[in-house]
Amino acid sequence: MINNNNIFFNISKLKKLGKNVIIGKTVRVRYPKLVEIGNNVIIDDFTYISTSLKIHNNVHISSGCKIIGGKKSFVEMKEYSTLAPNVVLSAGSDDYIGGIATPMIPFEYKGNVQIGKIVINRHCIVGASSVVLPNVTFYEGSSVGALSLVNKDLEEWKLYVGIPAKFLKDRNKNQILNLEKRYREAINEK
Repeated sequence: MINNNNIFFNISKLKKLGKNVIIGKTVRVRYPKLVEIGNNVIIDDFTYISTSLKIHNNVHISSGCKIIGGKKSFVEMKEYSTLAPNVVLSAGSDDYIGGIATPMIPFEYKGNVQIGKIVINRHCIVGASSVVLPNVTFYEGSSVGALSLVNKDLEEWKLYVGIPAKFLKDRNKNQILNLEKRYREAINEK
């Protein structure tokens, strides 16, 4: 099922659109030709995307998320990754010290701008209202709790919380991967 009733952009302009994709009616995508979406993906209403984005299979982006940074920055979300409501992934940012921050100004007048990428690997979760800054990688199974600020890479299979995000405890890698295996076996039987 593909929902083609979006009111803010033409879904047919996406670089890639997989099967069984649900895109909320009020999702905004500034540069659809820079967005690839795999199979079994949900992007909930009130999400805004203004960067190059690659979404793999089985990904959920909850309502109110912002995936930003401009045309030259890049965000990738791999299988089984999730953004809880109101997450901000900022793959491009300004230092707020020098230059003109508005996107209507040519790049040479912007000052110290960081154009980068964010990679959210398999089985990663970004908690509600968290902010992820440019050039951060969530390694497989890493997660961050609600209201956290992520400004550095997160190690595999660990849970982080806080401002800035700090290690809290290990996640149950074996249980999660076992559930993935059972899920894959179940869908292959159908």
